[in-house]
Amino acid sequence: MLKVGIKYCGGCNPDYDRVALFKMIEERLKGHVRFVSPEGADINLVLVIEGCKTACADLSLFDEKKIFKITQSEDAKNFIQEILG
Repeated sequence: MLKVGIKYCGGCNPDYDRVALFKMIEERLKGHVRFVSPEGADINLVLVIEGCKTACADLSLFDEKKIFKITQSEDAKNFIQEILG
């Protein structure tokens, strides 16, 4: 099963409900992905849920990890498609 670290931005100016979007992603990928802390050494990628297109979350801890950013709710569909193939 794919291990995905989940990271949120600070939420200073969100354009959409980030938590609700993550819950939808989690439900759609049930059985395919295990969401874990992004600091884990054995994760396959980091999913960063940014509240807006500014995408200002500090990602310097993840320089050597594959990162997928969501900056708007439509990006969730692309992430789901990438995981499910």
